[in-house]
Amino acid sequence: MGEGSFKEVPFGSIEPYKVRDLPAAPRILALLGPLMVLASFGFGSGELIWWPYLTAKYGLAFVWLMIPAGLMQWWINQELARYVVVTGESVWTVYTRISRAFSIIFWAFAVITLAWWGGYAGAGGTALAALTNFPPGWTAKDQTIFWSILSIVLSVAALTLSRTVHWIVEKVMLVSIVIGVVGVLIVSFHPAVIGAWPAFLSGLVTYHPMPSNWSPADSATLITSIAYLGLGGFWQLTYSTWVRGVGAGMAAYVPRLKSPITGKPEAIPATGYIPNDTEENHLRYRGWMKVITANNTWGVCINLFTTILMAFLAYAILHPMGVWPTGYRICVEQAHFWGKVWGPVGFTLFLAVSAALIVDTYIVILDFVPRLYTDFFHTTFKRLRAKPYTWWYYVLVGFFAVWTAITLLLVAPGPLIIWGGVLNFLAWPVMHIVMLYVNYYKLPKYVKWIRPAPYWLVIGVVITAIYTYLAIWFIAVTFGLI
Repeated sequence: MGEGSFKEVPFGSIEPYKVRDLPAAPRILALLGPLMVLASFGFGSGELIWWPYLTAKYGLAFVWLMIPAGLMQWWINQELARYVVVTGESVWTVYTRISRAFSIIFWAFAVITLAWWGGYAGAGGTALAALTNFPPGWTAKDQTIFWSILSIVLSVAALTLSRTVHWIVEKVMLVSIVIGVVGVLIVSFHPAVIGAWPAFLSGLVTYHPMPSNWSPADSATLITSIAYLGLGGFWQLTYSTWVRGVGAGMAAYVPRLKSPITGKPEAIPATGYIPNDTEENHLRYRGWMKVITANNTWGVCINLFTTILMAFLAYAILHPMGVWPTGYRICVEQAHFWGKVWGPVGFTLFLAVSAALIVDTYIVILDFVPRLYTDFFHTTFKRLRAKPYTWWYYVLVGFFAVWTAITLLLVAPGPLIIWGGVLNFLAWPVMHIVMLYVNYYKLPKYVKWIRPAPYWLVIGVVITAIYTYLAIWFIAVTFGLI
């Protein structure tokens, strides 16, 4: 595509890309928000549960899988961010460009997968109730509900009253990850556990066979731990959403989401841009990808590092005791251990770390899911653009706040949880295939210079094959086929 040869570039049945110059790239560490999503979101969700459970129960049997599992997500992060840098669009827009039917079906997958996440607020409430014993005189269950509802209310207030939405979420994530990393580092090198480090570090780089006490009932947990060490499935889109939200690449032309109360909302377009084919844009593109590479690398490595620390603590504390509680009870059990060996300081520190990370995860989800729905509505159904992006976003924030508060009082429906897990696993390799098609074939038809190197394609195909295998394995285990 020569300079000035096109004003628009078609792709799919929705509006074509507009052609503009790529904005100049900032300094390497400018994109703090997306980095915080990678570093703190995963740390506050499954990494507090899955790997600690496995190391508590099976010791060093599976820890050699942690580093490759964590690093595998680097590729998809890079490709999702590449699409945002080149087009400024939400990744969901490219699903609609490929096919409206595909977009609708994929969104149905997301609806089921993302239907039941009030447990994050409930888990944070559990930690805060144990930490404060407030309100006094209430039962532990009622205290948990109190703190959970308060967390939801404060999250809604933060998203609604902050002038720019991403600013407040970024600050919450930054505080949470600092508390989390510093707190976990302190307890990981306490004299009570430091002697377990040599064996654990050796286990990280040494293959171990299946343990003699292996229970097939834990197969789904093992598969999930490998596939989702970081984000995984639809949650992976939180990263690209934030890359777009902070204005990376062509997304600099997209107004930021602002509160209708404290800010001045601007119209957010449903479709994006393609950069002009000029030498200056080539240089700017390489500059942006250097920023993305550094951002992605730091985020993945911080998340992997903190996950390793949490797994180590479970190995050092719970494994010798023969205790492996499920769910977020694993945090409470470790907090009680620290209460015994370090007094109230240890108990308080561990619960404070857990609570900060879990509540942080909730506010990130409360921001992400309404964005995902709004992106789908605006790109797939043109008539729904009669209401602006900001209107849809805040209506959905309110809806999901109420919905998650209701789900706190209900028992999670078994079939919904099962199918949510299955569909999220199916979505995972599909996302990889879409990025292979778009970034390596479709977009390079118009901007050849954005196509990654051939070896990067090979890596992407291998990783896609691994996630496809894990998805098939998970489905077979879930439905008792093996």
